[in-house]
Amino acid sequence: MRRLLCIISVLFVLSLSGMARATTFEWNLGDLYDLDHNYYYTWGEDDWAIPTGETITSASVTFHGIRNDDWSSNDLYLHLLDTAVDGVRTGWDGSRDGSYFASWGYSGIQVALAHWENLPPIAQDITYSFDASEIGTLIAYLENDSVFGLGFDPDCHFYNSGISFNVGTSSAPVPEPATMLLLGCGLAGIGLVRRKKG
Repeated sequence: MRRLLCIISVLFVLSLSGMARATTFEWNLGDLYDLDHNYYYTWGEDDWAIPTGETITSASVTFHGIRNDDWSSNDLYLHLLDTAVDGVRTGWDGSRDGSYFASWGYSGIQVALAHWENLPPIAQDITYSFDASEIGTLIAYLENDSVFGLGFDPDCHFYNSGISFNVGTSSAPVPEPATMLLLGCGLAGIGLVRRKKG
């Protein structure tokens, strides 16, 4: 009887754990014209929704093989935007110092994510991972109107082999029907054993 109870307990735990679904969504932004210092860049997505029953658990931006064009001082700014035109857009900022997205034109509709200084002229991969607060902001932007974007402002020329944006989602574990059926059969078996002994 004790062995049977152990088996049923294991089945019960398995039925509660279920299968959580995890999905990764990836957008490839290209190399953004190798991030020329005379321009700022936006990338936007205007029609993506978090899948039903899922929540965003991670988000990251990766610069693949990025390098500065020389040893001079340099800055690269990354922002999360509440609104952006779909796809990649560029704008002239005349290589001015500081982030274009910190200007009055973007006040209240952006969050500064990262600022890199003095990146070397040696190609490397750099990944920026959103913290919990930034993930919350991304979720709020999506729940508002399914529009969000990223802003990039290089204050030097940054050659790269591509930029990618990844979002990870997961769903709450849901008991599987087959496991629930096994649990039900086990409980029925316990009832039968008790009835015979009684």
